[in-house]
Amino acid sequence: MRRLTKLLITLLFTGFMLAACGDSGTGPGDEGETTTYTVDLSSTEGGSISPSGSNTYDEGEEIEIDANANEEYMFTSWTGDVESSDNPLSLTVDQDYSITANFKVKSYELAVTTDGDGSVNEEIVQQKSTDYEHGTVVKLTANPATGWEFVEWTKDLTGSENPQQITMDGAKEVMAVFKEQSPFYLAENGVTVKCEDASVGDTGEVDGVTYTKRSKSQITTSNAETTCTSGVTDMSGMFGSEDTFNGDISHWDVSSVTDMSAMFFRATSFDRDLSNWGVSNVVDMSEMFYEATAFNRDLTSWDVSSVTKMSRMFERNSTFNGDISSWNVSSVTDMDNMFNQASAFNGDISGWNVSNVTNMENMFSETSSFNSDISGWDVSKVTDMQDMFYGANSFNRDLSNWNVSSVTDMRSMFAGADTFNGNISSWNVSSVEFMSSMFEHADSFNRNIANWDVSNVTSMTSMFEDAASFNQDISSWCVSNISSEPSNFSAGSPLTESNKPEWGTCPGS
Repeated sequence: MRRLTKLLITLLFTGFMLAACGDSGTGPGDEGETTTYTVDLSSTEGGSISPSGSNTYDEGEEIEIDANANEEYMFTSWTGDVESSDNPLSLTVDQDYSITANFKVKSYELAVTTDGDGSVNEEIVQQKSTDYEHGTVVKLTANPATGWEFVEWTKDLTGSENPQQITMDGAKEVMAVFKEQSPFYLAENGVTVKCEDASVGDTGEVDGVTYTKRSKSQITTSNAETTCTSGVTDMSGMFGSEDTFNGDISHWDVSSVTDMSAMFFRATSFDRDLSNWGVSNVVDMSEMFYEATAFNRDLTSWDVSSVTKMSRMFERNSTFNGDISSWNVSSVTDMDNMFNQASAFNGDISGWNVSNVTNMENMFSETSSFNSDISGWDVSKVTDMQDMFYGANSFNRDLSNWNVSSVTDMRSMFAGADTFNGNISSWNVSSVEFMSSMFEHADSFNRNIANWDVSNVTSMTSMFEDAASFNQDISSWCVSNISSEPSNFSAGSPLTESNKPEWGTCPGS
């Protein structure tokens, strides 16, 4: 019994001691344990944050989070477990956090105003996600009202270039300045002086020069350089035979002119730039540069689509050889003597549309240089080819495809064309009435033209006179309209008697 009592006392003592030792420990769950939390930090496009990513912090620790926007962006807010716009963000860690920094593209106001009467168009050239965000390029176009003109840009845009672009890298303010237009002003080409709304006799200054609006009758060689010609419709003969005139009239407004015939007729000194002349309404250019022996300027840009008359336009102009290959001559009906004795001319006019031309008399007569390819020309409406290549001693091009069925007059057509020996055997000459001197002195010509229908021809005087090479058999020609051999029909040529037509007969009929 005593032993049992001692054992119980021992066990009780041991338990008491163990309990005492447990009260003085630092195991899990006691007041000395540290609690930690995770903070996840992220950002949208347009910036970065510091710190970033997923980080662990002790409970109660204070941290500072910075949002750093890229150049084109701006910070807007924190979202997630914290809603705030503070930057930097101060945070006491007391739980797990997930926080996102939000950024957006900067946007700016573009304030456009005007000084004067006009408006400005805004056009986005290089667009970001929305209009006028950072980096957007805007094209501004100043549009002056009627009677006004644009002067310059001011404030955040400078210069007088129009249109002009502006890059939105901040709020911008732009002013377009306009001024009331003078009745005298410079056209968009920077050369032509216009004065449509001025009255005859009015004056105005353009680029430091004082101009006077004059009528045709008031224009002289001495005042031409300071004349505004807006409204003038007739310039025919204006400088005719003014052999010393060489004034600068490049600025003339000829947009209303319909008649320029003989304008520089025998103006033998004139050689000025006329490339900016707007001749689109001109109908008559006949004799325009007749014997204007100094003139050789660029007329490439001329719109001659309304011109119907070009007869004698460059006749006796011994200098002109300008590029007029692109001219639209589709309205022209008369080209007689157009290049007659234009001894320097050898321009490419192969692409000309001559389908409405009826008269080509003397067109290339005595053009000693001309040998351009005109094989593709549509000459189906031409009735007169008299002297067309007379004395054109360089010309020797293929004309085999020409439709000459409407031609009635071929007198002296190739007379003196020393080089020509084109194949024209298939020509339909059934409408031709006159062939006098057609091949006179055409020293190289010797083609077979036996099949020509010359039944309507009434005149063959000197047709092959001194044609040094010609000796083809034309004995089958129908010449019933010519009773006897015409005077000098083949004098001085090698054409034999047996190869001549039987006059007054029509073999095979």
